[in-house]
Amino acid sequence: MRFRDSKVGMKCPQCEISMTKSSPPGKDPCSVTIEHIQPMDLLHGGDSNISNIEIICDSCNNARNKLKQKYELKGDILPDKFWYLSLHNERPSNKTKLKNIYPQEWEDLLQLLSVNDRSRKNSKAE
Repeated sequence: MRFRDSKVGMKCPQCEISMTKSSPPGKDPCSVTIEHIQPMDLLHGGDSNISNIEIICDSCNNARNKLKQKYELKGDILPDKFWYLSLHNERPSNKTKLKNIYPQEWEDLLQLLSVNDRSRKNSKAE
């Protein structure tokens, strides 16, 4: 909790929006949330070690979870490398790898992030 809350006011590494204090899921799309870089489930084998944790906004966390579910419903499991590269896409080399190795997956995530960005802007306007 302390690690998560220490990121309030910092930029989300996924979308670069300034993150706000933690709130219940769905309440504030900009609130800080814990994201497991390698998903924590039996299929992916991620854990709660600090090396597998990044703090991102609730909106980006939702987009990443929706993408994971979309591919799992098709019987596909996105590799750990994709999850890491997509979270750290601000690095030009990572963005290049995403476009070359995972073009469809990256486009799908960008689409989900775009939808979430529009809803985040709408919630701020209210």
